[in-house]
Amino acid sequence: MDLYVLNSSTVSKNASVCSDQPQATQIGIDILKKGGNAADAAVATMAAVSVLEPLACGIGGDCHCTFYRKKDKAVLSINGSGRTGKQASLDKVRAAGITDPMARDCASHGFWVSVPGTIAGMTSVIKHFGSGKLSLQEILGPAAKLAKEGVPIPYKHAMMWDTCQDVFRHSKNAQDLLIDSKAPAPGDIIYAPKLAKVFKDVAESGAEAFYGGKTAENIARAVQENGGVLTAEDMRNHLLDPPNPAPIDPLSVDFRGFRIWEMRPNTMGIVALVAFNALKVYDLKALVHNSPDYIHLLAEATKHAYLESWDFLCDPKCCSKQVKELLTEEFAQKVRNKIDPNRAYKADVQFAGSNTSYVAAVDPEGNGCSFICSVSSNFGTGIIPDDCGFVLHDRAKSMSLDENSPNVFGPNKLPLHSIIPAMVTDATTGDLIAVIGHVGRWMQPQGHLQVLLNMIIFGMDPQVALNQPRFFVGDPRPYIAYKGSLQGLCLEGGIDPAIVPQLESKGHNCRYFSGYKREVFGKGHVIARSRLFNPNSGSRSSKSWWAGADPRSDGCAMGF
Repeated sequence: MDLYVLNSSTVSKNASVCSDQPQATQIGIDILKKGGNAADAAVATMAAVSVLEPLACGIGGDCHCTFYRKKDKAVLSINGSGRTGKQASLDKVRAAGITDPMARDCASHGFWVSVPGTIAGMTSVIKHFGSGKLSLQEILGPAAKLAKEGVPIPYKHAMMWDTCQDVFRHSKNAQDLLIDSKAPAPGDIIYAPKLAKVFKDVAESGAEAFYGGKTAENIARAVQENGGVLTAEDMRNHLLDPPNPAPIDPLSVDFRGFRIWEMRPNTMGIVALVAFNALKVYDLKALVHNSPDYIHLLAEATKHAYLESWDFLCDPKCCSKQVKELLTEEFAQKVRNKIDPNRAYKADVQFAGSNTSYVAAVDPEGNGCSFICSVSSNFGTGIIPDDCGFVLHDRAKSMSLDENSPNVFGPNKLPLHSIIPAMVTDATTGDLIAVIGHVGRWMQPQGHLQVLLNMIIFGMDPQVALNQPRFFVGDPRPYIAYKGSLQGLCLEGGIDPAIVPQLESKGHNCRYFSGYKREVFGKGHVIARSRLFNPNSGSRSSKSWWAGADPRSDGCAMGF
């Protein structure tokens, strides 16, 4: 038995927050105790995480949010991604001699910087979902304080910071993320006064301070100095189209008495929903957890979910099809018909890498907030604008250079997004059951699938469900585009190596990962009611919140 199963969930009476960083989680708890709600707490927590984890997330990237509003049991989303600039074009990419966005020598190109949507997303979440009891200064102030006064970097993230520092070393402002020209070692205190100033300006003046002033000009200039075409006008226009941005309805499917909610494209949430819909008729428990037959079935459902969803993973304005067509029972049966219980399907898809951080929060009123933020690849493009203290993401790298693709690189377009905050409600009552998210490249919908099945089918509480070894359908290499990527099956240490020959006999190309290489399996956090994993739980225990934080991160769950 893997040692990870020895950990158990944090159980709370009133509220809970989970994040990758304990210091950030504590800030979220403090916000709740001041009268803020789940949205206020999630934004404050993520802002603090961005100080501690610039490799994974930050205000130079994008964010997405799904919110459960207790008073009317509504589930709504905010799409906090930004569009490419109006001057972006495939011809310009080709003229630059770029044929592979994932190639290392192209990784830091300014073409891949679409308008950073995080600040607009955060302020929109506060506007539409926040309690109204706390000011923006109170919500963003703790992160600004961490950045200004300094904060120690924990072990796991310090290791990744050191490993990936070459990504931003080319920037003229690389020292903003270094200490005496070196990456912070575990326990080193990092100071980010420039980032603190940006947070302070936004806290005082709102998103306009980011998109309409000196910060926007610095971002545009840095992008152009690195070959990109983003302009200060593109930055200003972000607050106008769509306005703010506004709440939208997410998509959902019913699964074993629960309704699972995911964001619409341009995110990959639809991939998880297609897989859940296809798997709902199988006796998954009888297959035995992480057995060869179980892994094979989930791997095949994942492959076909990706393949069937592929043309929808783009800016919605570029897709003529109705995404809800993928969520019908007829379509689910189509996917099932393609699954061979004895043979792995041969599939070709191009993937791109990403890095992300996730926050889950529930408040005493019963609201829930699922919030995710990303700079895409580790440290994004590595471009650090003047007087900003943060890296710019490379999300537009996820766009295609195939002119026939609906996700083709071009002007004023939302790039394909891997980040997907999720929610679970009771299919009958509409009550909030769980807030869940999982980060890590194309592992994200796969993480939702595996962790939720651990709870719903196998009765594991959130922490035990997160502790379980995972598998990943795809190739673990983050920096290259390649064919046949869905043929790889990565297995995490803890999965019995004796099953590898059985999986390979079905046609899977297996690789085994342990130690720091576990990064390929991502990390997630969950806050849930006990009836998600124990349908026979009594009325008293079902009123508690059970929270788990992924052991693959530095994070923790807290509550009160």
